[in-house]
Amino acid sequence: MGASKSSYSPRQLAQVLGVSVQSVQRWVDAGRLKAWKTPSGHRKIDGGSAQALIDAMRAGGGEPPAAPGGSSPRVLIVDDDPAAIELVEMLVDEAFPGAAVTKARNGFEGLQALGRVTPDILVTDIVMPHIDGLEMLRFVATQADRPGLVIATSFLQPEELERRGGLDPDVAFLPKPLDPAAFLALLRERRPAR
Repeated sequence: MGASKSSYSPRQLAQVLGVSVQSVQRWVDAGRLKAWKTPSGHRKIDGGSAQALIDAMRAGGGEPPAAPGGSSPRVLIVDDDPAAIELVEMLVDEAFPGAAVTKARNGFEGLQALGRVTPDILVTDIVMPHIDGLEMLRFVATQADRPGLVIATSFLQPEELERRGGLDPDVAFLPKPLDPAAFLALLRERRPAR
């Protein structure tokens, strides 16, 4: 193969590897690819780091190795109740110290956050203003690049959730008020593979 490029855009590297741009961005965010932002705000990926990934994937290595020391999961918490967000954030930190947590106050903000980076874990309330959790989760279910673990929480009873269209079978449901032990057990039992 010829000389490698000095840098790639996420789109260029995604095309070379045959993966989504979101996958490349997720690898950058997890520290698996070296990257920087240009003065105009565009992301550039180091050519040597990209070439190492290209070589590894062509050799059948799959995803790039984790960053040194492993990387903590990225978690998106979507809830209109600040106290609920604080509780979930505290429990996530207990389960995964150093996790990168992003917070959103409704489904619209949640979708905006999902457009920037795909989290490893998504925790969302169901009843929220603007776009509710069910509507947001229906959109997430249509995406090729989805969180590895999705947890929905609500004061709604399961029968009411069903009347509203129900949850995808891949979505774990925990009733509110959230039981910290049940939440931690779910995080540890179903932690998405990195």
